[in-house]
Amino acid sequence: MKKKILKIIYFILAFFTRFYLSRTKPFIIGITWSVWKTSCRMIVYQILKQYEKEKIIYTSPKNFNSELWLVFSIFKIESFSPWIISLLRMVLKIFYKSFFMKKSYDILLLEYWVDHPWDMDFLLTVAKPDISIFTKLDSIHIENFDIIDWIFNEKLKLIYNTKKKVFLNFNDNYQKNIFEKIKIEKEFYWKNTVSFSYVLDKQNIKSEITILDKKIKTNILWSENFLYIDLWLKILDYLKINYPKNINIDFKNQWWRFSIFKWINDSVLIDSTYNAWPESMKKMIDNTLWLREKLFSDYKIIFMIWDMRELWDFSKEKHIELYNYLKDKWAIISVWKETEKYFWKEVVNFKLSIDAWKYLKWLLEKNSDKYIVLFKWSQNTIFVEEALKQVLLEKNDIEKLVRQDKFWLAKK
Repeated sequence: MKKKILKIIYFILAFFTRFYLSRTKPFIIGITWSVWKTSCRMIVYQILKQYEKEKIIYTSPKNFNSELWLVFSIFKIESFSPWIISLLRMVLKIFYKSFFMKKSYDILLLEYWVDHPWDMDFLLTVAKPDISIFTKLDSIHIENFDIIDWIFNEKLKLIYNTKKKVFLNFNDNYQKNIFEKIKIEKEFYWKNTVSFSYVLDKQNIKSEITILDKKIKTNILWSENFLYIDLWLKILDYLKINYPKNINIDFKNQWWRFSIFKWINDSVLIDSTYNAWPESMKKMIDNTLWLREKLFSDYKIIFMIWDMRELWDFSKEKHIELYNYLKDKWAIISVWKETEKYFWKEVVNFKLSIDAWKYLKWLLEKNSDKYIVLFKWSQNTIFVEEALKQVLLEKNDIEKLVRQDKFWLAKK
C-alpha cells in the first residue's frame, strides 16, 4: 500500500515538474552511467559557470539523482526529511513552484541514476536532456538486473531520448559498440592524449595538464577528472562559449573524493570515502601511487580498504582482483567480512572501523616515518569516515567528511 501511494505521489510530482520545465524551457545537460557521474557533473558545472557569464547555470550541490531527487534538483530543493508528512508538504510546495516560480536558471545539469529496470523511463517522464554525457560502465548496482547488459540497455534509454547531442566515452567498449547506431549528433571524448604532473604551489598540491594545444593548471588531483577536460572543452565549443588557450582554474571539489588532509609527522591523508566500486578502487590506488612518486617519494603508503558493497555474485571475484592489485603496493589495513575472507591473512583486518583507526594511530605515532594513507570504502554501516575523523590534524576538517549531518550521526 505504501509503495502504491509513493508511486502516485512520484507521478504527480513528475507532472508538475514537466509543466514547470515546459514553461521555463532551460537547456538541460543529462549525465549517466556507472561511475564518476557526480565528479563529471560538478566539473562541467563549474567550468560553465566560469566561462558562460551571460547565463545562469545550476546543478544540485547534493547527489540528487533518482526519482524524487531529480525532481528536487529541478526545483532547487537541497534538503529533505524522509518522512511521509514532509513529502506531502513538498508536493504542495512543488505544486506552487511549478505555476509561480520564475525561471531561475538557463542551463541545468541533471544526474540520471537507475537501480531497477524501468527506472530510466520514469526519470525521462520528468525531464529529457538537450545533450547527454555518458561516463564509464562498471559492474555495480546490478542486484536488480539479471545481467549487466540489462543495466546497460536501461541507461541507453537516455541516449535515445536526448534531443540534440550525445557525448560518449571513447574508452568504454559498450559505448564504442553502439556509436554507429546513434542517429542524433554524437561525439567521443577521451580520445585525445592527456599529459599531467603534480606540483606544489604555495604548499598546495596542483595539477598541470596539457591536452592538444591547451594548458590547464588546477587543484583537481584525480587523473580521471583530467580526462573530463577533453569533455568540457567540447561542450564549450558546442555551446559556442569562448575560453582562453591557457586556463588557470581552482574548482570547488566535493569533499570525500580524493581530498587531502594532514596529520602527525606531515603525513598525507587522502579522503576518498564516498564509495568504493572496483574501477574507482583501482584508480584511487593508482592516483595515490602517482602522487607519492611525484611529490612524496620518501613517504610510505598505507591503504585503508573497506569492503566493496553491492557486488553480490561478483563480490569474491572483485575482492580477490582488488587484493592482487594491491598486494605489492605497500601496507594494507582492511575492515569487515569480505576483505577478511578474500584478502590473504597477512593483511591486518578489523571488524570495526574504530579498531582500525586505533591501530593506524598506534602505527603512525610509534614511527618517525612519513606516510600517505588512502581511506577508501563503500556504503553505510561501516563508517570509515569515523576512522579518518580520529586522525585529522585540524579538527575543523571534520565537517568536510561524508555523513556528518544529524541523520547519519544518529545512526553511528
